[in-house]
Amino acid sequence: MVWARNKLLIWDYVFEPVKEIEIGYKGPNPDSLYKKINELIRVIFNVPEAYVQEKTYSWEKGRDSSETFRITWEVTKLFDNFTYLLIEMDLKGDVSGDMGSARLQIKPRMITEYPQDTYFQQNFIYEIIRRFWHVTFYHHQRMEYLDISKDSIVSFESALKLYIEELKKTKTEKKEGS
Repeated sequence: MVWARNKLLIWDYVFEPVKEIEIGYKGPNPDSLYKKINELIRVIFNVPEAYVQEKTYSWEKGRDSSETFRITWEVTKLFDNFTYLLIEMDLKGDVSGDMGSARLQIKPRMITEYPQDTYFQQNFIYEIIRRFWHVTFYHHQRMEYLDISKDSIVSFESALKLYIEELKKTKTEKKEGS
């Protein structure tokens, strides 16, 4: 990420034209998704702890042993000095007993930032040079980063769906065992 007051931002949605992915779940132990998502963020995206922020954490107990929860994460995966992947995740759910539901929204975006602080960086000639460099050399690199982003998001989504299937199996195994 570029640390500048003024910057030119180029946003690319990872899955165009889809701006967000939504995964829903109804079944046993939806609250266990919180720990699994935390684990998958670190394993699949391979980002340091400092680049994962829990923006919101709300876990409320109701009077009738029910619980509602909402957690939002912001994950930043740096590619180079100019480009990074920004993923916003929002997990909402409720549990009553050991059954409940959860919904995860994933909003992945790849962002490229060019600083425009100095007089030279705001100059027309600099913009021509930057644009030429971007189109000629850096565009190919950004497309590689976009492919890496797509692969990472799909891997995260697949691993989470696999975990959800395991949760559903435990429910059917408990029914068959009793």
